Amino acid sequence: MNKPAPLCVYYDGDCPICRIEVRFYERIDKADVISWINITPLSDSALPDGKTREELLGKFHVRDDENWHIGVDAFARIWRALPGFRHFAFLFRVPILRQMAMGLYLVFLRWQRWHRKHRARASESL
Repeated sequence: MNKPAPLCVYYDGDCPICRIEVRFYERIDKADVISWINITPLSDSALPDGKTREELLGKFHVRDDENWHIGVDAFARIWRALPGFRHFAFLFRVPILRQMAMGLYLVFLRWQRWHRKHRARASESL
């Protein structure tokens, strides 16, 4: 029986940037320490306990053991797990760099929400 990965990443598989980023990280994760879970096709009952689809789509979520890491903290947690990145994860603890990362992440979230609405409208018109 395979032991589950200690880290679970929940991502929006309909987001083109998210897919590119996940593919990049998957290539680096040769030890399979991360489970990459596309929440888009999951039924509501398959979502993690205590989390809604809106929550998971609203911000990037990573779970390790019993802890949730959200947004910029989720990226830092992934970086700590990946070879070649773990030495740079401390950057998210440097106050000015953390603020910059959070600002950039908020800009990305606005784009992603707009893009999700645009995709929904396009699929409705089909």
